Amino acid sequence: MLQVFMPEAYKVEYRDVSKPKAAPGTVLIKIERLGICGSDIQVYHGKHKYMKFPLVQGHEAAGTITEIGDGVKDFKVGDAVTVQPQIFCGTCAPCRAGHLNVCRNLKVYGIHTDGMAQEYFQVPAEKVIPLAKGVSFDDGALLEPIAVGVGAMRRCGDLKGKKVCVIGASPIGNFTAQVAQARGAQVLVTDINPKKLAMAKAVGIFAAVDSTNRVLKDIIVETFGADGADVIVDCAGVPASLTSAIQAARPASIVAIVANFKVPVEIEIPLIQRQQIDVLGVMMYLKEDFHTAAKFLAEGKVKTTGIINKYFDIKQFKEAYEYIDANALDVMKVMMTFSK
Repeated sequence: MLQVFMPEAYKVEYRDVSKPKAAPGTVLIKIERLGICGSDIQVYHGKHKYMKFPLVQGHEAAGTITEIGDGVKDFKVGDAVTVQPQIFCGTCAPCRAGHLNVCRNLKVYGIHTDGMAQEYFQVPAEKVIPLAKGVSFDDGALLEPIAVGVGAMRRCGDLKGKKVCVIGASPIGNFTAQVAQARGAQVLVTDINPKKLAMAKAVGIFAAVDSTNRVLKDIIVETFGADGADVIVDCAGVPASLTSAIQAARPASIVAIVANFKVPVEIEIPLIQRQQIDVLGVMMYLKEDFHTAAKFLAEGKVKTTGIINKYFDIKQFKEAYEYIDANALDVMKVMMTFSK
């Protein structure tokens, strides 16, 4: 079978490897769609802080079960599924407390260990999420980034009637904003890209505002009034986004950090203390977040229309990254397909 191998930054190799078999407790999935996300781009550029080459990428995928291992009872051949791509130890203090997403020994398929950029992928059945009837493979592969938004908003508590500002209108920001609205919040999205803001408006976000040469606090007050935002979510991941979030936060509010930052950021600690701002780190999701994401998608509370910019065949992995780099400002999601 075909496997896409990345020995170092910017280098892609196509390998013919043996097709795996479904071991006891696992299933074998024929991969149909594979999304490329911001973390994958950081890996490709050699800028992801927590990975090492060589690597097989891929953690946003959907496909069809082709083989069932002994002991697997909840799935059958032909089921359309996606994968929760985290590997946990189950024994460390965070795992014992139910915080599996911050396991001390956490690994993620496609980041810390080989992922789904291959025609077939063997995975423990416990990590498999079924797709509802009628859900496309495109949407199945997008459940992972939707689950990021679900996990982030779960971490922020009850959002019903709250005012939420999301900085950054790329896929994670877009989905996080939609999830916040699905949970009853009034949502503002900011970005400097008019195309991404237009997409936020198209999926029904309450307010989408161009923040070019604007002060975030002013935008929030104009949108929500003098009381400001209850929650500000950083989905942009640049130093200016986090510093502006801290400066714009009102007393006794929340700043949630969802974006994957590439560099350290200097922030104003006295301002956080004096205004009693809760700064929350957000790391991925739990399995329950996948199920919530699937529910929101099925109910039409989260929409994926327009998120995918372009499709590439899996044998065009290098070309896909070249396209992303050439269109970095406007790309939302590139989706890899698998030849029959």
